[in-house]
Amino acid sequence: MKRLSRGEIAFSLIGVSLVGWALAAVVTTHVYQARQGRAFSDMERRAGAPAPGPQPSAVLANFALPAPARGADPLVLGRIEIPRIGVSAIVREGDDDATLAVAVGHIPGTARPGERGNMALAGHRDSFFRALRLIKVQDTIRIRTARGRYEYRVDSTEVVKPGETRVLGPTGDAVLTLVTCYPFGWVGAAPDRFIVRARLSPQ
Repeated sequence: MKRLSRGEIAFSLIGVSLVGWALAAVVTTHVYQARQGRAFSDMERRAGAPAPGPQPSAVLANFALPAPARGADPLVLGRIEIPRIGVSAIVREGDDDATLAVAVGHIPGTARPGERGNMALAGHRDSFFRALRLIKVQDTIRIRTARGRYEYRVDSTEVVKPGETRVLGPTGDAVLTLVTCYPFGWVGAAPDRFIVRARLSPQ
């Protein structure tokens, strides 16, 4: 039986470590989504659903919410659902690496769910937003929060460079912008961004 050299042993250990790290990341994401999904559903049930549609910030600030469920992440804003392509994920405040590893992130400085303006959400192309490659104009996107449920229709998609921050600019209407890296099959750091723009459906 051939004995492995030190180099071969080292490469084997590195490979095992990388596989272990990847599995740990997948498990962490799954556990977070499952736990926070249960907590959010419990809070949503106890809060009830007010009339859908955009609300002024002052109204949102004064809307009484039930106490969070035990173990709930206080940074969770709600859930995004795109039924036709099978997207369903918890949305968390922030667009840092730690947030995007376990959830779809709400980009700071953009409108929050239910407010008028441009609400921007970011997600990794190889996890929560993988299915965006299949999205089409007129697809329905739902944002569920304990304060209300909001339904958007996709207006357009486009590919932009990372520096094109105009897609995050404020708007007068209730608009939803989804951001992920592009191309979807790119290995490593992708050079572009895939943008989905949707508008709140009339109630």
